[in-house]
Amino acid sequence: MATSLCSALVLVTLLQAPPPTPPTPSASPEDSLATLRGRASRDSTDAQLWLLMGRAYLGLGTEAHGATHRASEDSAWTRAVLDTAEEALARAAALAGPLGSSTVGDSARVLRVGVWAARSWLGWETGGVDAGVETWGPLPMDLRVPPVLEELGENLLRACPAGGVLLTAGDADFYAAWYMRFARGLRPDLLVVPLAAWRSDPVLRARLVADLKLGRHRGGGGGGGGGGGDDAWLVELARRRPVCVSMAFERPPETRPRVRWETRPLVWVTGPEGKGPRVPPRDFVFGALRVALDGNDPWAEPALAAYARAARATPALCEPMTTFNVASEVASCRR
Repeated sequence: MATSLCSALVLVTLLQAPPPTPPTPSASPEDSLATLRGRASRDSTDAQLWLLMGRAYLGLGTEAHGATHRASEDSAWTRAVLDTAEEALARAAALAGPLGSSTVGDSARVLRVGVWAARSWLGWETGGVDAGVETWGPLPMDLRVPPVLEELGENLLRACPAGGVLLTAGDADFYAAWYMRFARGLRPDLLVVPLAAWRSDPVLRARLVADLKLGRHRGGGGGGGGGGGDDAWLVELARRRPVCVSMAFERPPETRPRVRWETRPLVWVTGPEGKGPRVPPRDFVFGALRVALDGNDPWAEPALAAYARAARATPALCEPMTTFNVASEVASCRR
């Protein structure tokens, strides 16, 4: 009875969520939120359906942090959208089975991390970078990502100098690093920020510029991707703190004036090195990657792409990759 009541409450929450924006002309009717909501009212046990709905609402929530920035104009709307995404994704994960048992369930779990990351942006914007997750209270105990992303996140965080800022490229490296930083408490000295969010979200950028004391005229954005725009703020940031760029990017950002990027295992680094020794290449681990590759985990592909780029830049990584039986997957490590 309790389970049925909980399911009904979740369904009511989703069906009463803020109305979505109309789908674009190119959107398939089957993928529109109106269609998904209608299907959910008829079938509340379809994990794939809840995953699609959660992903769609997460997209609305993250888009609210774009150039128009609805998040600041209507924070209640943005919070409600993200709450709806969280409910749908949690429902999808529960229906799909335990961690590692299905692609649908694991994708839902990873996207739940994306919801909490988007919530942390709201906290940063209203309360500063020290607020972040604390604004929303403790993270759910069941918040998880697949082991291959836990491993990627830990490797990226370990690669960065003390007191640095880690700039990430896409969902895989951002969710992985954010999860390990905030849900697992690894490397509390680091700030993890998607480069695209810093460039596209003017309110978040202004708050970060102010809190990091980068100067009034150093907050400008830039183009998308790994090398667009002048990213003047990055030059000022590098004068104050170490900056790490994930090798999920094809190359580090180009700045004006230029900064000198140093190649390290898994990241490019500029700015003051900070305290603490560098992690030698042999100390990075790739065991979860091997398991994910064998199990056809879809999150193995972006992790492998970042590791392959890192191995080309730092050939010594081939040694631990050989230890974990993944060197054969990396062209530059094959002999």
